[in-house]
Amino acid sequence: MGASETLNAIFRTLAHQSAAVDDKIDRLKRANRRLGQEQAASVHAIRNLTQPELGADWTGSRARTFQKKRETAHDAMKAKLTDDVDGYQRRIEAKIHELQLENDFLRATNAMAREAGTLLHKGEKAADALEHKLATIKGRLF
Repeated sequence: MGASETLNAIFRTLAHQSAAVDDKIDRLKRANRRLGQEQAASVHAIRNLTQPELGADWTGSRARTFQKKRETAHDAMKAKLTDDVDGYQRRIEAKIHELQLENDFLRATNAMAREAGTLLHKGEKAADALEHKLATIKGRLF
């Protein structure tokens, strides 16, 4: 495979990998937004758990049992909301950051490939530099 064909294969690989990373980032951002929407809905549901207030007519052991169950449900939902959902969102944000770093790596490799393309057009004078650049790029990608 000649240098030109190698360079074309590199550009195709970079385009494919960049598109895949961008797609993953978009899906994670959508999932994070959906979690935020669920979190907002849960806040509303938590408020509804303690409504209506138990008035003076609600007394005795049944009222206390009911109130304890409401408080338990309230606490469980609040824990899910604050601990689980926030934890999921932190993990999603960490993965997005990781993928953005991968995208930066691919952009840097693409810049190297463009430099190699420039060397390719310089002909025999730059053949050694071109081969070295292509070997470096292939080592980064494959």
